[in-house]
Amino acid sequence: MPNLFANDCSDREFETFCSYQDFVERNEVVSVPRTENPDVSIIIPLRNSPEFLLNSIGALSRGEAKGIEAIVVAEKRDLQNYSKLESLVEGVCFCRVDEIASMSQAWNEGASQARSPFLLFMKEDARLLEGSLEALVLSFPKLEGVGAVGGMHLDSEEELIEAGGLLFNSGHCRSFGRGWNPDDFRVQYRREVAYCSGAALLVKRTVFEEAGGFDLLYSDEYYEDVDLCLRIADTGNRVVYDPEFRIQRHLEYRYDWSRCAQLLESNRNVLLRHREASLGSLPSESAYPVEVFFEKAQGKRILWIEDAPPFSHMGAGFPRTRAMLDALIELGHSVTLLPTFWTKSDYADVYRDTPREVEVALGIGNEGFSDFWQKRKDHYDAVIISRPNNLNSLGSVVFDSKRSRPYLKVIYDAEAIFANREINERRLQGMPLSIGEEKALLQKELGAAIDSDSVFAISETERAQLEDLGFPRIRMLRHYSEIRLSPRGFNDRSGILFVGAVHSDDAPNAVGLIDFIENSLPLIRQRSKENITLYCMGKYNSENLLKYATDTERFLGFVENLDEWYNRCRIFIAPAQLAAGIPLKIIEAASRGIPVVGSRLAQKQLEWGPEEMLSGDSGYNFAEACLKLYNDENLWSCLRRNAMDRVKRDYSHQSIVDALRSVLG
Repeated sequence: MPNLFANDCSDREFETFCSYQDFVERNEVVSVPRTENPDVSIIIPLRNSPEFLLNSIGALSRGEAKGIEAIVVAEKRDLQNYSKLESLVEGVCFCRVDEIASMSQAWNEGASQARSPFLLFMKEDARLLEGSLEALVLSFPKLEGVGAVGGMHLDSEEELIEAGGLLFNSGHCRSFGRGWNPDDFRVQYRREVAYCSGAALLVKRTVFEEAGGFDLLYSDEYYEDVDLCLRIADTGNRVVYDPEFRIQRHLEYRYDWSRCAQLLESNRNVLLRHREASLGSLPSESAYPVEVFFEKAQGKRILWIEDAPPFSHMGAGFPRTRAMLDALIELGHSVTLLPTFWTKSDYADVYRDTPREVEVALGIGNEGFSDFWQKRKDHYDAVIISRPNNLNSLGSVVFDSKRSRPYLKVIYDAEAIFANREINERRLQGMPLSIGEEKALLQKELGAAIDSDSVFAISETERAQLEDLGFPRIRMLRHYSEIRLSPRGFNDRSGILFVGAVHSDDAPNAVGLIDFIENSLPLIRQRSKENITLYCMGKYNSENLLKYATDTERFLGFVENLDEWYNRCRIFIAPAQLAAGIPLKIIEAASRGIPVVGSRLAQKQLEWGPEEMLSGDSGYNFAEACLKLYNDENLWSCLRRNAMDRVKRDYSHQSIVDALRSVLG
């Protein structure tokens, strides 16, 4: 699909509004390129003075519109009165009618001449902001079961007019978010709504035709868009608000308010007469919470307390968080993700790795949680708390609410039991903790979650620890890794690959990697008589580690797409001896088809045998395992196949869906 707009002029989004006379005096032609097979037909009725239309089409022209057709529905007398209008625009199809009696009639007339699979109905005061239509048309095919999409409407002062419409059982409507800052987290996520304004509404052509188009019963304007959205829902398709679809408006009301109020009331009564059954299932105005948008929520309403959005580069279990969010959306639930550490960010950055359907409550953090929870606590069906710091800082507030609302489900996600790092470190130092001391450490970390309805564990070892502490409802929920087999064979690969972030000099990855470089790599090179290159990828904040950088110990920093390296290197190493949880990068490497040598701890955490990965507990043993795997093609192929089979079995998307379904009901 071709690009619809150039993205090199975002500073033009709120340009000066020009009068009709300005356009005439400039004698400049506004041109919209025409194409034989347009992707989108934009249908705009001319019902006001033409400067609104010219500014709207001008926005398309300055955005270098491609793949669209613009259809203007105009009364013949208006085209005569504004005789210069048609000469000021190029590439626009004018649909001439004797009279425009209503928006319904005009939009239907324009749709009858459209040639594309998507119809964008607009009012002439609406201007698309750059990149909006391109993002929407590219994402629309991925939105399962969606028939129509509306967007974020802003006024000329960049204040929010609408972020999806609220519809009540009385037939009254409300624009959600009116007057808010458009950067408010409550309007930054994609969600199903009862309706979106026809001032800019993108509809699949097939769905529009199945719904029967706009109903001519609605006189002049108002409520024809509400009615169409309800009939789209009747066809089994959803109406969705998408914040990436952004529109600037210059004339929200065509008439004075008394005339608008009369039209609204008259057409509301038409809606009540013809859509009584559809309206009956909607909330009343008095019962609707202003703070949250749950009007069309089908499943559970879930709050998830986490350290940060699931940025892929952060590792540390966040890819698992992303997989769980995907599964919750797939199950039909509404999710608010509240990051406690990462409270400020760019939404484009946040939603690069987070499903756009998730409300990400930036700016709340630990400090603002009490106020946030006080406003919203009665509207959530379940709370997921991840990581012990969040459990111990905010868990008591949530559990206090559970005592007064027993049906509130609270789930603790033990993404990793962090006490195991200290337990393993003491064993490695030859000073193991006693059973009682180990249990005390575990109790300190996990005890606050004992009243949870369920606890997620990521390994059988951690499940056993939770059972020993008395947790009665434990469900295994491992990570997810997509199988994407790298195609190169044994003889077409060389080098050793390490992937993992290092946050400090004493981080497990730093200690393990330095030990490998000092005690294993020289033996490997000596025995193989080959100066094998070690490639290290990740964000490194360790001067102790980076001082080992040479032409053959290459630290390449964060690499967004690792596929090239999984396909290039022969073996993958995971030498960390102290990590908690499970080593996710081993799972990812195995899913890409690169065999692994890891520490004995990593092998134990994964519960994998020597037929799935090799391991070593000393520099010499680790080097021996690497040499064996690096030089034996049959062993290499066997481990590659067996590890991938294990990933398919234990780390599937379906296993995550099943685990979440079982605890949420």
